[in-house]
Amino acid sequence: MKGILLPFGRYADEVHIGVDHETWQEVVGRLSAVAPTEACTFALTRPSVGAVRLTTVVREVIWPHTGEVVATPHALEISADYISRSLDIAIDAGPLVGLCLVHTHPRSEWGEGIARFSPRDDWYEQRLFPTIVGARPEAVSASVVLGSAGDVDARIWWGEGKALLTQPAHAIRVVGPELTVLETPSSPWRDHPDPSVMDRSTRLWGKEGRRRLQNFRIGIVGGGGTGSLTVFALATMGVGNMRVWDKDIAQKQNRHRTAGVTAECVGKPKVQVLKVFAESVATAEPFLMEVYEDWGTTEEGLRGLKDCDIVFCCVDKFAPRVPLNDLAYAHLIPVLDMASWIHPDRNKRIDALMTHAHVWSPGIPCAWCRETLTSYGLTKEAQGRQQGIEKRIPYGLPLEDTDGVEPSVLPLNMLGVSLALMEFMQVGLKITDRTPNDLKFIVPEWELDESDRPTQGNCGCVMSLGAADTLRIRPVLMEYDRPVEFLGNRSRGGNERLGFNSILLAPACPETDFGCACRSTARPVFRRDRKRKS
Repeated sequence: MKGILLPFGRYADEVHIGVDHETWQEVVGRLSAVAPTEACTFALTRPSVGAVRLTTVVREVIWPHTGEVVATPHALEISADYISRSLDIAIDAGPLVGLCLVHTHPRSEWGEGIARFSPRDDWYEQRLFPTIVGARPEAVSASVVLGSAGDVDARIWWGEGKALLTQPAHAIRVVGPELTVLETPSSPWRDHPDPSVMDRSTRLWGKEGRRRLQNFRIGIVGGGGTGSLTVFALATMGVGNMRVWDKDIAQKQNRHRTAGVTAECVGKPKVQVLKVFAESVATAEPFLMEVYEDWGTTEEGLRGLKDCDIVFCCVDKFAPRVPLNDLAYAHLIPVLDMASWIHPDRNKRIDALMTHAHVWSPGIPCAWCRETLTSYGLTKEAQGRQQGIEKRIPYGLPLEDTDGVEPSVLPLNMLGVSLALMEFMQVGLKITDRTPNDLKFIVPEWELDESDRPTQGNCGCVMSLGAADTLRIRPVLMEYDRPVEFLGNRSRGGNERLGFNSILLAPACPETDFGCACRSTARPVFRRDRKRKS
């Protein structure tokens, strides 16, 4: 069959297909099992629209019933009943939900099946997708072809007015909990021009790991103590593209705990300081760092984060973690959260310190499952009860000896960042067989603890997995001179839904200014999840 001229268009600068690991394994496993016969299935799609990238998220699989697909080693015939049934399911799921056709090119007597759209594929899809796009005009649909050697190709289909358009996808991102990027023939990825620069690191994560670092786009929300150290580490490791959000101005008090801030930097925006610092140590070539003098959890910031492959959460407050946690599961973008906490006794003196790093990604319990986020804690923060909390918890000293200065210790920040970077190597480069849950280092026990708390089956990280733009993620402002503010058209407070969970207004515990579960006894800010082994 001669080549078919397809109606190519440009939906976005970058086009990805996103799918969670469990769904991908199910599709690849079942379709490959019928080789050498070709096989196919439909699945639902939802759009994740960033500033420059469109990710078409593939989720629920609609397997064909007996007789709905007739297959041979060289061709497929899909019945009208199967197409109609799949469209009905997509229509019931909402206006933004489209369809993705996945089919195989199995190994044959001529050798391996190549993941390239054949002229017959072009001919068939140019007749199939007018029906799909016509029924789903607000959605973005897709098609994927699987080769017998693990290679892939993909493209999207959509309508503009009466026109049907298609665009090649650059990659398929498989997430859960690690990130696997399957490049298509249209991939723009390039290797480092001088691999010897990365020689010692490449010996750990290999040539493929070096290539990933060079081409990943990493988002960093917060450019303070942990954020600046993260920027320094990633630039040095060879990450080729970063985006950093922070609205703060560098002050002299930042110099003792923020990487890259010198006396000459005081008075300048933190992100501009970090940009110069990162460019001076970057080993990727080319290296691009985009900075934004704003909070990363604004509406515009969240849109920019959708362009990222992995995100680091380096914020101080609980509230901005709500949209970032949602982003990880709804848009299949792994988020690495890090933070340090101080725990006071009843005399408001420090009796414990903790730093943690937590992966938010499909297959890992989210911040709500882990109770890093709770309705009670968010309510207190929204009511302003945590404003000036550093003055109520002096760093192990009487208040008059601290002058009310917020505690921040470089070694503790570095430890949290180091834990997060180890998790980054696992999520992005897969250096071991397992991604850890929440890791915590606790003093005075001097103990590294891994949470063993499970995912809650009714949590949003399960129910809203892969929802993409069909889930409304509400932006958050992080102004430090007033309580954290959730942005939206609905009234604030009450039982309003914020991301996966609700904010439930609750009175403060009569025994302490800090959170408690029973309203009568103090609840620690953190606890050990795994019992200490004897």
